[in-house]
Amino acid sequence: MADRLHALDAVWREMEGSGPSIAIGTVAVADGPAPSVADAVALIAERVPRMPRMRQVLSTPAVGLRRPAWVPAEGFDVAAHVHAMTVGPDQAPIRPATMDEAVSRIMERRLPDGLPLWDAWVVDGLADGRWALVWRVHHTVVDGLGALALLGEGFDTAADGGPTLAQAVLAGQAQPRGWGEQAAGRGGWGGLLRSAGVGMGQAVDMARAVLPHVAPAVTAATPHRPSSLAAAVGDRRRWVSVNVPLADVKAARRAFGVTVNDVVLACVGGGFRALLAHRGEPLEGRAVRNLVPVAMAPAADGHAGNRVSGLLGHLPVGEPDPLVRLRAITAAVRHGKHAQQAATLALLIDLADRAVPNAVQDLAVSTVGRYAPALFIDTLTTNVPGPPFPVFLLGRRVRAMYPIIPVAGHTAITTGIFSYDGWLDVGVSGDGEHAGDIDVLAEGIRASAAEYAALAAAPG
Repeated sequence: MADRLHALDAVWREMEGSGPSIAIGTVAVADGPAPSVADAVALIAERVPRMPRMRQVLSTPAVGLRRPAWVPAEGFDVAAHVHAMTVGPDQAPIRPATMDEAVSRIMERRLPDGLPLWDAWVVDGLADGRWALVWRVHHTVVDGLGALALLGEGFDTAADGGPTLAQAVLAGQAQPRGWGEQAAGRGGWGGLLRSAGVGMGQAVDMARAVLPHVAPAVTAATPHRPSSLAAAVGDRRRWVSVNVPLADVKAARRAFGVTVNDVVLACVGGGFRALLAHRGEPLEGRAVRNLVPVAMAPAADGHAGNRVSGLLGHLPVGEPDPLVRLRAITAAVRHGKHAQQAATLALLIDLADRAVPNAVQDLAVSTVGRYAPALFIDTLTTNVPGPPFPVFLLGRRVRAMYPIIPVAGHTAITTGIFSYDGWLDVGVSGDGEHAGDIDVLAEGIRASAAEYAALAAAPG
C-alpha cells in the first residue's frame, strides 16, 4: 500500500507556494574543532539507513485524484544535501556575521524539488571555537516530535558513541514517566470512542467534568479579526536565539503550583508584551491568540508524517501583573485540555482525511490554507521536551539545541522551545519584512523567565 501524504501534510505544501521551504529542524551548537563537510557527510551516510524518509521523495500522480506518495529516491547521494558556511564579523556583508544571521539565510533557501526534502549545514566561526550543525527537514516529512526521533539518529549519548538520541527518545517513551513521553496525545475522544465499556453513569460523570470547560475552549477557538501580528509572509526570514535557565522556570512552577509549560507560555506572553510595547501599540485589554501544537502520537521511527493537533488559548499581554498573566494562561490551558480541544480537532482532521475525497480536500486547502489561520491565531509556540543530559555530535559535546520553526501564510512569528541539559533553548522565527524586530520578543522571553524566578524567590 502506497505511503501517501496525509491531509495535514498537504497544508504545508500549499502554504509554502513558491517561497522558502516550510522546514523544521535543529541548530546544534557544539564544542570545536569544527568538522569538515566530508566528516558530516560520512556521519549522515552511516546513520541514514535508520532514517527512511531521508532517502525518499514525493511522487505526484499524473492524474491529480490521488495525493502524492513517498517513494525511494533514485541515485540518492548524501553529499548533495550537506553544505558549509563560515560566519564572523569579517564575513559581513557578503556572508553572515553571526550564527543567527546564518540560520536566517538558510531558512530562506528552498529545499530542492526532486530530491529528498532535507539539508544540513556545517557553520563554523562561532565564538569560543564552537560550530553548529543546522539540520532541516521539510514539515511534510515529520512534526516536531518526529523530527526529534528522525534527526536524533545523528546525535550520540556518549562521546564515543553509545545509543543515539533517537534511541533514547524511544526508550524514554517506553517508561511510565519517561522524559520523552507526550502524554497530551493519549486518550482523548479517540480513547473514548474505542472504549465500549463505559456505562451511562460514567458517561454522565465524564460529561459533567467536561462541560464547565467547553465554553472557554470554544471562545478561544472562534474566528476573530486578524491582528497587527498577522502579515503576509514573504521570502525573507529573521531567526533569533536565546537561552533560559530551566531551573528558573522550575522554581516558578514549584512556587506557584503550575506546570513548566504554563510558565513557558507566560514567558512567551511577556515577550509579546515587550514586542507590542516596542512597536508602540496599545496594550490595555490586548490578548495574543496562540496555538500550541500537541503530538497525538508518540515519536516512532521518524517516518510517520504529522500526527498533531493543537490547543488554542489567549496570552493576556495587556495584563501588567505577571502573576495574573500566569494564572490566566494556566486556566486557559486547563480549559482546553479538559474540553478535549486537541483531541476533537485531531478527530475531525482524521475523519476528513479518511472520508473526504482528495480532490475536495486539496481544493479546500488551496482556498483557505494560506488565509484561514490568521482568523484563529496570531502566533504559534511549540515546546518540546528534550534530554536532560548532554549529547554528542561527531564526538563533540553539544552545548545547545535550538529549534527551527517555520513561518508561513499570515503567521509571521513563531517560537520554538527545546529543553536540553538544564536549559530552555529558544528559537524565534519571523518574516524578514514584517517581523524584523523579533529580537525584542526573544529578549522579552528571557527577561520574563528571570522575573518569574525572582518572584518565586521573594519572601512571602
